[in-house]
Amino acid sequence: MNSRMKRLVATIAIPGALLLGVASVASADDRYGSGGWGGYGDNVRAASYINPDTGAATANRDVDPDSSCYQPDQRDSQALSDPGTTNRNVHNDACFLDGRGNKVNGPASFQSSGVGFISACPDPDGAGPEFAILSDTNGDGRKDLCFQSAYQTKGTAGDFEFHARLNNDSTAGTQYVVWCSDNDRNGCRDEEVKDSIEINWGETSSSNDGWRRR
Repeated sequence: MNSRMKRLVATIAIPGALLLGVASVASADDRYGSGGWGGYGDNVRAASYINPDTGAATANRDVDPDSSCYQPDQRDSQALSDPGTTNRNVHNDACFLDGRGNKVNGPASFQSSGVGFISACPDPDGAGPEFAILSDTNGDGRKDLCFQSAYQTKGTAGDFEFHARLNNDSTAGTQYVVWCSDNDRNGCRDEEVKDSIEINWGETSSSNDGWRRR
């Protein structure tokens, strides 16, 4: 077996490996590299963005529709939802992208701080083996951590991306949401592969606040 094949076998055999690449997998020699995908090298980056979810029952037309993992809008202003409702919820979608721009799978979390809460943390594949866990990590009554074992694979729009919904029906202010590689399911504070968005709740809704990473 040549050295290249040995490295590939070693990578695939890593217990609980973070990457299930669509196009490529980091070699075993890269897995202890600085930065990068949870210590698996620098081949993967996170991209998190705000999406109106056009056409869905939960769509928010006040959110800029021209946003994606490749051209992410990452700041938005929204009026508060009516009390007890999610009528102005904001969709947060995200991807892991390899060096060629291919979407890559792996366990991940959305972690919210500031005002507001995570209102939905959908199961990636419905009745399949993947799963999602929505939790309140600080006991304040607001869901602030959405862990998903994999990206969505339902045969519908949004496949190969991660999805959460955010809401606020009570307190004006800023909601910060970090999205990250999270193999240990404990949130984003100890992770290196991550990206973030923010929502200014209680302000006049705006279709584009002008904060876009290029």
